[in-house]
Amino acid sequence: MKKELLVSMFAAFCMLFATNVCAQEKATGDEYKDLKKQEKVLDKEIQKKAIKAARKEAKKLAKEGFRTPVGKLPLDKQLENAWEKQAELTTDGNPYWYIASSRAVGGNQSSAALQATNAAKIDLAGQIQTKVSQLIEAKVANDDMGQEEAASLSSVVASSKSVISATLGRTIPLVEVYRTLENKNVEVMVTLGYSAQAANEAAIGAIRKELAAKSEELAKELDKLGY
Repeated sequence: MKKELLVSMFAAFCMLFATNVCAQEKATGDEYKDLKKQEKVLDKEIQKKAIKAARKEAKKLAKEGFRTPVGKLPLDKQLENAWEKQAELTTDGNPYWYIASSRAVGGNQSSAALQATNAAKIDLAGQIQTKVSQLIEAKVANDDMGQEEAASLSSVVASSKSVISATLGRTIPLVEVYRTLENKNVEVMVTLGYSAQAANEAAIGAIRKELAAKSEELAKELDKLGY
């Protein structure tokens, strides 16, 4: 009985192994890239250059009087982290993160930080809109979609910045520094990061919802593109 169980387990293992090998053989070329697209890589040489540039920037900001809020990482470490994020790529060579920076001046640190953060989020939304537009336009060019439908779809995407901005979830704060100006106002600089893969998926989902509100047929055309 025990021997039969072992034989059965071995047979199941062989079948699973064969299935995996078969899947790997099929996952070649573009299919393999699609499977790997969520993985990130960091070029060591680019990382070294990023750290060097970050440290140079940290010295410059320190001379300008910028400091880090209580509880935040030291200025140079924050910048190194942000620059390293910018150097991270997917295995097909696309940026792994959307990165946006902004400065704002307010009567106090909290209000300035809020303004800078909101401005950075708007910048992120613009970057996402541009990338998603490129993705959809490339798909449309390879699809047999009618000219009128393609134009309508492109029009909705082109005006989707506010829609995309509303989909932004938890952005990752990479840098937050501040300085007190001579007039006692406070200037804050922030840098935010957002996963490109998550942002693109959320943006396309929001655009589909927007399309469905106008025309379910247009929404179906977007679905046909494979998103």
